[in-house]
Amino acid sequence: MPMRFRTSTMDVEVKMKPVSNELLVPKPEIKMRRAETGEPFEKVRVVADRRLLWTGNGKELASLTRFIDSETQKEVPSSEILEVLEHYNYKLLDSKANLVNEKDEGDFIEYYYIDEKGEEHVVRPFERTTVLDIPEQNWVPSTSIDAFLITSIYELFTDKKTDIVKLWEEAEKRLKEDTVGITTFSHGRGFQNYYALLVPAVQNGKFVWLLKLTGMKLTGMKIRLNHLADIPAKGKIPIREAPTLEILPPIQMVISPVKRKSEANNRAYLCCIIAFSACCSGVKSATLTMKAPFFTQTMTGRLSEIT
Repeated sequence: MPMRFRTSTMDVEVKMKPVSNELLVPKPEIKMRRAETGEPFEKVRVVADRRLLWTGNGKELASLTRFIDSETQKEVPSSEILEVLEHYNYKLLDSKANLVNEKDEGDFIEYYYIDEKGEEHVVRPFERTTVLDIPEQNWVPSTSIDAFLITSIYELFTDKKTDIVKLWEEAEKRLKEDTVGITTFSHGRGFQNYYALLVPAVQNGKFVWLLKLTGMKLTGMKIRLNHLADIPAKGKIPIREAPTLEILPPIQMVISPVKRKSEANNRAYLCCIIAFSACCSGVKSATLTMKAPFFTQTMTGRLSEIT
C-alpha cells in the first residue's frame, strides 16, 4: 500500500517492504530424533482444551465420540487419544455463537476496555498510517536511537527517478546533520501503535531510507527479576553436551578487518604529525613514539621522504 514520506523540504510517495535477514552462514533445517535408536521426533500443536458451541443458541455442548482403529476396527479409549491441531483460524461470535463479520458490521461494533478502577472506556482501532509527516523539530541526534528497542525494520523506496533524487537529497542532508526523524506509525487493523524512526542508510555506494518501529522506550526502564535462583555447586559427574549450531563465522573474521583499518588510520595519523613537527622545528627528521592499548610503535620519518 503506497505511503507518503513528508518533511519540511520534500513530499514523496514511497513503497514499504520489510527488511530481509541475510544470514552470514545458511541455517539448515534442524530435525530431532532419539539418540539411542534414531527414532524421529515431530513437534506438533496439540489441542489442550476445547469447547463445542451450539450455533444460534450459544450453549456449550458435551460430545460423545468413539475412536475406531482403521485397521482392526476396534475401539480405542479416549484417554489414549492425542488431538493434533493442523490448522486454525479466528472467528468472531456473538452471545449465541452466531458468526459475526467484523468488516461488514464494523460500524455497529463498539470497542472498549475496563481500567484498574473498573471503569469502562470506549476506544476505536488505529487507522493505517498513510503519511509519515516529520516536521523539522522532530529531527533529533542519531544517538537517540539507543534509547529505543527496535522491533521491526522496513525499507522505504520509490521507482520514480525524480523522487529518488529528492529522497537522496533529504538523506544527504540528514547524514551530514547526523539526525534521524521520529513520528508514530500503525499498521491499522488493531490497537497497536509504534514510534517510527526514519533513518537514512548507505551501503556499497547506494542508499535507502529505513523505517524502524518500536513500541518501547528503554530510557528510565528498570527490569525486575522475580525468579533468581542460587547458583548450584558444580556437579561431580561430567556432562557431555552436543555442540551448538555454528551459524556465524569465527569472531576474528569480524574483528581483524576492523583492527587492520584502525592500525592503518593510526599510521596515517603518525605520518601527518611527523611532517607537521618537522616543518615547525625546521629540522630534516622527526621521531614520534605512540602508545596505544593495542600496540606500541616508534616511527622515524624524514621530511624529504614525506614530501
